Amino acid sequence: MNVSKFRASIALVAGLAAVFSVAPAASARADQGWFQFVNSATEPTSLPECMPPELADIVGAQSGTETITGHFSETETGIHVEGSADLIYRVDFPDGRYALGAGFGWFAFNAGPSGQTNSTDVIHEPRTLYDADGNVTGHVMIHYVAHVTYRDANGNGEPDPGEISVSLERFFYTCR
Repeated sequence: MNVSKFRASIALVAGLAAVFSVAPAASARADQGWFQFVNSATEPTSLPECMPPELADIVGAQSGTETITGHFSETETGIHVEGSADLIYRVDFPDGRYALGAGFGWFAFNAGPSGQTNSTDVIHEPRTLYDADGNVTGHVMIHYVAHVTYRDANGNGEPDPGEISVSLERFFYTCR
């Protein structure tokens, strides 16, 4: 799986939350609800993590399903959105090799009327690599965490230079 695509899906949900937070509820009552998006994940992709160097750039055909589920709550004190983003997939490579994987993500987004915003994303993605005969050739575990805290001074819903007080992003993987 391409972690940046997975993050983009989560960012889309957070972006929708930012749009809804522009006009906070007029009463003390919370507007809240659940959401779910199910998308087909069928696009060319490479999986360079833990592949032999000669195969690191090989592109395969991914097929799978991405499901984003969550809950939002909006009051005059701001908006809170949290949920999960899961991707179950298979990638078939031209030489017969393939990978089976599952990306499990969690996200949270909070924005207040002052523009103070916190956003956190966490992704774990176990993946198993197979040769053309179906023999296991390796296991991969992707780890990703990102957090940003900022005060959205210009109201564009994005963390801009000078607005960010905390920013952390870490991506790593293990191979066996």
